[in-house]
Amino acid sequence: MDIYLLFSGVYFFTFSMMKHEDVEEVYVYLMHNGNTVFSMYSYEMKGKSDTSSNHAVLKLAKGDEVWLRMGNGALHGDHQRFSTFAGFLLFETK
Repeated sequence: MDIYLLFSGVYFFTFSMMKHEDVEEVYVYLMHNGNTVFSMYSYEMKGKSDTSSNHAVLKLAKGDEVWLRMGNGALHGDHQRFSTFAGFLLFETK
């Protein structure tokens, strides 16, 4: 998922994930214009799920892009929404 910003301002982003039981580890990165803001790591032996979450507050400019990059592993991402990504504007800046 890629978020293209229409307003300059301070934004809050949150991501929660559930590791798929078919893999041992998962890496996911929050990216801003090609740079890593944070990384998330989850480890649990195969056959077991694991959850992780992280949040960020970023001052961004109009036209900036924010997205998640999958490093390795697999997530639950079906209709049950075990993995979510959201961002919203806290306040505009000039």
